[in-house]
Amino acid sequence: MQADKVDFAALIENDRIERQRQEWQGTFLEYLELVKAQPDLADLAHRRVYHMIAGRGVADLDLEADPRAKRVFGDEPVKVYDFFKDEFFGMERTLEKIVRYFHAAAMGGEEARQVLYFMGPVGSGKSSLMERLKRGLEELEPIFVIDGSPNYSNPLCLIPRHLRPAFEEMLGVRIEGDIDPITRHRLMTEFKGEYEKMPVRTMSFSIRGRRGVGVVPPVDPNNQDTSVLIGSEDISKLDRYSEGDPRVLELSGAFNVGNRGLVEFIEVFKNETEYLHTMITATQEKMVPAPGRHGTVYVDTCIVAHSNEAEWQKFKADHTNEAILDRIVVVKVPYNL
Repeated sequence: MQADKVDFAALIENDRIERQRQEWQGTFLEYLELVKAQPDLADLAHRRVYHMIAGRGVADLDLEADPRAKRVFGDEPVKVYDFFKDEFFGMERTLEKIVRYFHAAAMGGEEARQVLYFMGPVGSGKSSLMERLKRGLEELEPIFVIDGSPNYSNPLCLIPRHLRPAFEEMLGVRIEGDIDPITRHRLMTEFKGEYEKMPVRTMSFSIRGRRGVGVVPPVDPNNQDTSVLIGSEDISKLDRYSEGDPRVLELSGAFNVGNRGLVEFIEVFKNETEYLHTMITATQEKMVPAPGRHGTVYVDTCIVAHSNEAEWQKFKADHTNEAILDRIVVVKVPYNL
């Protein structure tokens, strides 16, 4: 019994040491040295998810050794991804399409500005696929964020636009986006614009902690509050700050929470069309409205939605939804027969 207690204590202590090892704090200047040595630390969201899947390993299914598989798939090669293989069976074609989407988005293709949409009947595995992607993010190494940023802004967004070409050449990375209004206000007041002194830290993805993973459930049509998507203004701060002061912002919406990671829309077309208009700018311009009169907020996130075929056909039949339809990549998730 004593030996068991020692083992439990050792397991807990080793886990604590490992988590502390992954924690990092420093200035933006120190962070740049890390990126120079390891450019993938600055990966954008779609590239991060693609590496998360492909990095586990991929193999070709041996169709010659499995006659039944050959009858199902024919002569076309089939890839099996280790990231999915222990939980999903008979869905190889569907999984290939998902990985192809993230690969194209990671390469900077148009998919990086489109919604990945799982469409299929109840019980076909759409939600399970979503859960696997979200758990995969939790299993990743922590990413680097601006310390104190409410939406976990990418530190490279601190670099002024006129200097970005030079930094991109020196670091070997692509830089896009802007810091959030609260961080910008802090940069100009607390640090006098000296962005090289801004603090940077690591942040691990967490579903329950709402860090890098945002979830949008179906909303009551009679009470579709966009604060679920973009956050709100904290009225308790209005007695201290003016309405135009960024410090009154409460950037706790799903797009803010899912910045740098993933945003899931559950049963997406159960919502009114007007409620989904935020998707248009979030995909094409990678911007969402800020609450109140604070302009827009940059978001770097993978938007993944799912619903059944009946709702998709109803939504698709309305020609007024063309702007959203043009930004959706459909992946069919049929029953596994």
